[in-house]
Amino acid sequence: MNKTRGCTVIVLLAAVFSLAVTSEARQRFKWWQSDEVASEIGLTVAQATAIEGIFQALRPKLREFARRLHREEDELTAIMHAMRAEEWEVALQIDRVEAARSALSKTRTLMLYRMHKTLGAEQLEALHAMWERRRSDGKSSSRDPD
Repeated sequence: MNKTRGCTVIVLLAAVFSLAVTSEARQRFKWWQSDEVASEIGLTVAQATAIEGIFQALRPKLREFARRLHREEDELTAIMHAMRAEEWEVALQIDRVEAARSALSKTRTLMLYRMHKTLGAEQLEALHAMWERRRSDGKSSSRDPD
């Protein structure tokens, strides 16, 4: 993979990640289980099974990181509303929030990277083209890719 293609893949992964961040309460779209996606990109049953395995393996970790992030955000909100903390205490809590957010983001991005590694180059390009088309059509706002 040349440098330009590598940078493009990283940018696309970042874009997919930014589209995919949703609340826990919202139903996620498992694109690898969609007949439409499988047909469009030529996803095999073996690939879909491997991707589901990656998702299931990281799901508990993602949930824990999301819970940690919510706890740290709640603590920051409480500190900010109380208006009794020193500025360094607020800064420290901000660092905790951002560390939690970073752990969640890193794990999620690595999960997507592992999922994408199961695909061939043509499949990956077709998947990105489909997401870009859906995003430009406004469809990704209701069902974000995982």
